[in-house]
Amino acid sequence: MNRMGRMSGAVALSLLTLGTANAASKLPVVVEGTPQLAPARYLLMVGYGLVRAAPDTAVISGGITTRARHAGDALHANSQAMAAIVTALKALGIADNQITTSSFNFQPQYDTDSKGNVYPEMRIVAYTVTNMVTVTLTSKLDRSGVVLDALIENGANQSTSIGFQIRDREALEMRAREEAGKNALQRAQIFTKAVGTELGAVRSVREGYYSDAGGDFETLTVTSYRGASPPPPPPPSRVVAGEQEISATVTVVWALK
Repeated sequence: MNRMGRMSGAVALSLLTLGTANAASKLPVVVEGTPQLAPARYLLMVGYGLVRAAPDTAVISGGITTRARHAGDALHANSQAMAAIVTALKALGIADNQITTSSFNFQPQYDTDSKGNVYPEMRIVAYTVTNMVTVTLTSKLDRSGVVLDALIENGANQSTSIGFQIRDREALEMRAREEAGKNALQRAQIFTKAVGTELGAVRSVREGYYSDAGGDFETLTVTSYRGASPPPPPPPSRVVAGEQEISATVTVVWALK
């Protein structure tokens, strides 16, 4: 082998040795006898809180829909019908600030074929006017039925209904959250006592229902429920026998000792 060939081989060997050294330097260093930390244990628990209170506001709604060949006739008929409704409401002692127009809709009606498809020329055959009104009672809620009757008897033909509300829900919602937190703690204590362990520090508190602890927890111990899957979140507030239910849900994660 000539001198040039020996030099090329030496360079190649040096590069190979350097590459091997660099690759070796990237390998992890393992020290025998290093203790392996056991994964942490956590408990996730969902708590529910429920507060009941009588509503203090009634919302009665209804409306008038009129239809006519000409736009002016549809508007005039609707205006007259709504005037009769407002007059009847005021006769019951309802004040002006308790009556609100919640929506007003004016819409042309187009000629259609037997299948309900609008013809390409879009010929207008009539006009429809819908006027919705809302009545709000903050006292004497037992008169809600009388107000609803007045709407219907005076021509209301759209979405007549009664709904009940609580004006200041915040205080009740805070009470429900407090009950949810207490419920989560009580349930967690029962389960940990039953399986022979203890609660440690609280790792997270999240409002709502969650099936995971979030974050970078290694392992998670989830409480068991009756049935095949965890219960869904409680339903939203509803009116039952003159009361409303304000609910709250909280998910708490504890470390286990």
